[in-house]
Amino acid sequence: MRGGRWRVASGRWQVLLATCHLLLATLLISCSQPPAVTQSQQPIPVQLTADGQTYNLTTNAATVRELLAEAGLELGELDEVTPPLFTPLGADTAVTVVRVAEEIQVITETIPYERRYVRTDTMTADDAPQIVQPGSPGQREVTIRLLFRDGVEASRIRTNETVIVEPQDEVVLIGIGANRGIAYFPGLLAYISGGAPVLMRGSTAVPEQLALDGQLDGRVFALSPDASQLLYTQVETLTGSFSNSLWLVGVQPGAVPVDLGVDNVLWAGWNPVITNTWQIAYTTAAASAQPPGWEANNDLWLLTMPLTDTAAFTTTQIIDAYPALNGWWGGNYAWSPNGRTLAYSYANEVGLIDTRSPNPNDDRLVLQRFTPYNTRADWVWVPSLTWSPDGRFLAFTQHNGADEQTMQFDNQVVGISIPVAAPFVEQAGMWAHMHWSPDNEQIAYLRTTDPLDSLRSNYTLWVMDVDGSNGRQLYPPPGENSRFSRDQSFMAWAPDGQHIAFIFEDDLFVLNLADGSATRVTQDDTYDSHPTWAPYGTVTPIESPNAPPPRRGGKVIRRLGD
Repeated sequence: MRGGRWRVASGRWQVLLATCHLLLATLLISCSQPPAVTQSQQPIPVQLTADGQTYNLTTNAATVRELLAEAGLELGELDEVTPPLFTPLGADTAVTVVRVAEEIQVITETIPYERRYVRTDTMTADDAPQIVQPGSPGQREVTIRLLFRDGVEASRIRTNETVIVEPQDEVVLIGIGANRGIAYFPGLLAYISGGAPVLMRGSTAVPEQLALDGQLDGRVFALSPDASQLLYTQVETLTGSFSNSLWLVGVQPGAVPVDLGVDNVLWAGWNPVITNTWQIAYTTAAASAQPPGWEANNDLWLLTMPLTDTAAFTTTQIIDAYPALNGWWGGNYAWSPNGRTLAYSYANEVGLIDTRSPNPNDDRLVLQRFTPYNTRADWVWVPSLTWSPDGRFLAFTQHNGADEQTMQFDNQVVGISIPVAAPFVEQAGMWAHMHWSPDNEQIAYLRTTDPLDSLRSNYTLWVMDVDGSNGRQLYPPPGENSRFSRDQSFMAWAPDGQHIAFIFEDDLFVLNLADGSATRVTQDDTYDSHPTWAPYGTVTPIESPNAPPPRRGGKVIRRLGD
C-alpha cells in the first residue's frame, strides 16, 4: 500500500517537472529576438559596360559588387569601377568597368652637346674662330611608366633619368674678347677674390688686397655709404657647417678689423643715410645638422655706432621672429633710400618694415603675395629686391602663375606711395636680380636664354629704362654663350650710373655704358665674386684719357600702367 502511494506521487512529480521545463522553454523563447524577416530582392533593370561591350541586364543583386559577381566579371588590381563596388543598385543604374594596366619601359636618349664660346684677347677680331674642344653627345637612360585605360595609352610619365655618358661641350675661341687696358671710374670698387677682399680706387690699375685674419664667406660684403668702411662676414670654422661672424674694417691702409660680436648672420646691410652714426640691420640663423646647414631665426636687429668710434656700438632687436612660409631658409632685405624702411621678401610675399614703428612686426605692410616656387630640393627661391633712388618704387622678380611648378618669373615694379604694380619684363628668369641705377635712369638685370628652364639656363646682362622700355642686351654680344654668377650680388652700379661691375665666368669685369667697352679686370684661376661700389651718391668721375663727356639730366619714371 505504501509502495502504491509512492508510485502515484512519483508520477505526479514527473508531470510537474515536465510542466516546469515547458514553462521555462516558453519563457526563454519569448525573451529571444525574433528572427529577421528576409525580403527577396525584386529584379531591377541595370546597364553594365565592360570590355568594350554594353549590356542591359535584369538582376536580383543588391550592390555593384554582387552584380559583377553575378555577371562573372573578375577585376584586376588597377581596374576602375564606377560607381564604387559598395554602391546599392537602383533601377537603371549604369555600371562601368575600365580595365587599367601599366607598363614600364626603359629607353635610351641622346643628350645634345652645347657650343660654348670663349672670348680671348690672344686672337684678333679678324682671326677665324678656333675649335679647341670638339663636342660629343651624351646618353641617358630614361624609365617611363605607361598607363593604359581599356587598351588605350592614357599617360606617359618619366619616373627616373640616369645619365650614362655626360655630353662634352664644343668650345670655340673667338677673338673679340674684352679690353685688357685700364678702366677708370668714380668712387671705390671692392670685390672678393679667393676669399679675400680687394679694393680699387678710381681705376683697375692698382688693386689692393686687404690682409684679414679670417676667410670671407660672402654672406655679407658691402662698403659703407661714404666708402670709408667695409662690412663683411668671415668663416668661423672650416668644417663646412654654417658658422660665421660679422666684422667691420676701415678701407684706409693699416686699419684694424673690429669684431661686432654677432654670429651666424644670414644678411646684413648699411642704412644708406648717415647722420652722426652708422646703422646696420641684420638677421641671424641657428646652425643645423640638416640641409642647408642652418635654420633662419627670421629676426631683425639694428646695430648703431658713432662715426668716430666703431668699437662702441649698441644692438636693438626690433623683430623676434616672423612666421614666414618656408621660413627655415630666411628672406632677403633692402634698405629704402630714406633710411627708415626695410623691404623684405620671403617665398611667397614682398613687403615693407618700418624700422621706427613701435611695433614693426605688427605694422608690416605686405605689398605683393604670389604662389611660391617649389624647388623640390633643400633650398628656397626668394626674390631679390632693389629700390628706385627716390624711394617711390620697389622692383623684384616675381613667380607668376597658380602652379608651384610653373617656370614663369617676371620682373615686377610696385609703387610705394601709390597703389600701382606692373610687370616690366615677362619671363626674365628666376635669377634676373634687378639693380636700379643710382642716377634713376636705368635698371640692369639678367635675362634667361631659356625661359622654360631658367633654373639651369644661361643668362645675359640687359639694361632697360626705368619705365620698362628700351631693353637691350649689354653683355656678352648676342649669339655668344654666357656664364654669369647666379648670386644676387653678381653686379654693382658705380655712383655715376655709367659703369657696371659684374662677375662673368668667375672673373670681374667693368663695363662702361658710355662707349660700351668691357674691361676684364681679372683673368686667373681665382674665383671672384660680390662686387660692391661706394659712395652711394654721385661723385665726380676720374677721367680716362679718351673719356666721353658725362650724361646730364635725368628721367621721371612714369606712373605704372600709363
